[in-house]
Amino acid sequence: METINLTVSGMTCGACIKHVEKAINSITGVQKVEVDLASGTVKVEGNVSQHVKEMIAALEEDGYPVQVTTDVFSKAKSGSCKSGSSCCCN
Repeated sequence: METINLTVSGMTCGACIKHVEKAINSITGVQKVEVDLASGTVKVEGNVSQHVKEMIAALEEDGYPVQVTTDVFSKAKSGSCKSGSSCCCN
């Protein structure tokens, strides 16, 4: 599973959260969306690395300017590998 963090502008209320969640959940591979209204951040989990442009387009189409604040990374690659120094996960 991969995680991407976004900064989304223009969110002001609970309805905005629902619009953002709906737009992102419509993208192939998205498994989980967490929106933090106070900070304007959105955490997206799933198989998302190939769909970042689609997420951005969906949010901007709904009127929410967005920036990717972290690179997409795989949790499998970020953890320690049980096989020692040569990792089977890469």
